[in-house]
Amino acid sequence: MNFTITDEAREQILAAIEGQEGQQPPKTAMRVEAQTNGTADFSYGLKLIGDDEIGDQDEVLDLEGLKVVVDADSARNLEGASLDYEDRIIRSGFKFDNPNKPETPEIGSGERPDLQGDTAEKVQRLLDTELNPAVAAHGGQISLTGVRDNKVYLSFGGGCHGCGLVDVTLKQGVEARIRELIPEIVEVVDTTDHSTGENPFYA
Repeated sequence: MNFTITDEAREQILAAIEGQEGQQPPKTAMRVEAQTNGTADFSYGLKLIGDDEIGDQDEVLDLEGLKVVVDADSARNLEGASLDYEDRIIRSGFKFDNPNKPETPEIGSGERPDLQGDTAEKVQRLLDTELNPAVAAHGGQISLTGVRDNKVYLSFGGGCHGCGLVDVTLKQGVEARIRELIPEIVEVVDTTDHSTGENPFYA
């Protein structure tokens, strides 16, 4: 595995290992994690661990005297990445430089037999399990504001708020998928005031 740590980051981690007071058993290694979380970047984690917490499937790296432990999934996600430590007035802490990105979730296809309940419940489950993970990869979020007269009313937030492409996202993706799986729906309405978003369509 190709993973590097800068001198600054190594010093901080080694200092934390050496600074343990009466810790039994002592923490001798740093576990590094990079997991997918449904967004356009990984969720990173750093944790001091003991030798008894190293599993058979873990990859163990010796980086100039620092033992780094990485699970199999994180090893793939961190291939070619590096860890640095910044000490600045405005920003201080560990920072990953990673050329890898999670695969972007896409709006799915096919049937969804798990969609049960009344219309609102089915729409909410579809949002939670498929549509929101897809738009979250681009910093967006969709909220259900109501269902009335077989019409679904949605509010777009995050990166979708004020985005000039939200109408394309709604019509070509979200509305098509909702009407495909919940045929009683006749229309999907965007209730968001996009003129107040961070990326307004109207200048």
